Amino acid sequence: MRFVIEHPWASGCILGSISFALIWTGLRDGKLRRIKFGLVTVVLAVAAMIIGNLFSTPRENATRVVRGFIYAVIQNNISEVSNLVSPDVIVVDNLHGKLDGTRAGVVKGVKYLHKEFPPTSNTIMRFEVFEREHDALVEVSMMTRITGIGSIPHRWRLIVTPNSQEVWRITTIDVVEVAFRSYR
Repeated sequence: MRFVIEHPWASGCILGSISFALIWTGLRDGKLRRIKFGLVTVVLAVAAMIIGNLFSTPRENATRVVRGFIYAVIQNNISEVSNLVSPDVIVVDNLHGKLDGTRAGVVKGVKYLHKEFPPTSNTIMRFEVFEREHDALVEVSMMTRITGIGSIPHRWRLIVTPNSQEVWRITTIDVVEVAFRSYR
């Protein structure tokens, strides 16, 4: 069921291909039962696509939020950064005083980044989402191109949690490593 929800188009296409094969061979061989199975499979393919597009898993929500956050940071979209971060965000490491453990501190950190080290591009090297009971942990490794410096590798851990209205936001930001320097 998870495959159907997370990949509705793939599951719908697979079931659609099976139904096409069943109907085709049923028509070719004159087997009514095979045609009926093919029609049932068409209904299942459509249902899989509808169900998969209606529901989203914690993994999909966390992926959407974190990728949106990364894009907003690179684009210096302060309103989107503020929207994707929980008001009571926890910043595990403050990068030696450069980040404050609040939403306003995260916004201040993004402004500082664009003032001191303006990024020109970003490549996500590794993106893993681990579903937990009430949230999702995202581990991401990136290479960000900084004007005048070059490409800087960095690793982050973010926890994404739904609030009472089921709106998923980043509740914990943990800078694990920047330019091979650990902040532990």
